Amino acid sequence: MRASARHVYDIVSDIRRIPEWSPECIRAEWTGPQQFRGSNRRRFGRWSTTVRIIADDPAREFGFAVQMGGADFTTWIYRMVPTPHGCELSEEMTMCVDLPTVALLFERIALRVKDRRTDLQGNIDQSLRTIRRIAETSTQPNDAVLP
Repeated sequence: MRASARHVYDIVSDIRRIPEWSPECIRAEWTGPQQFRGSNRRRFGRWSTTVRIIADDPAREFGFAVQMGGADFTTWIYRMVPTPHGCELSEEMTMCVDLPTVALLFERIALRVKDRRTDLQGNIDQSLRTIRRIAETSTQPNDAVLP
């Protein structure tokens, strides 16, 4: 994308902005130095998560782990790689544990999702497109002006 890695990092690491691109997150707010609470909505489902920061390397990587029952449930990592005209951005999601039966039922009934992994990949694709639009159309620091 035509935006510097630092500019993209500044966007994705501002957790309060996650609702701008996430198809599910409607609010994210800090609850501690490396922890935040995410509020989510999808179709008939609403839920909140406790999230901890697991990677924070300016202009390179930002990541967090969504917790369930005190353990990491999913991890989400944004990686920025500089290019001659900006950077490439990737987003990786890893499911750390299998979903409990109650969560599977919630997804199928409230979210109307049959395959959550495929569904989340669609969310990632949509998020990356939106972040690109935000990054390319927002003001960048002077040292990040691209040719």
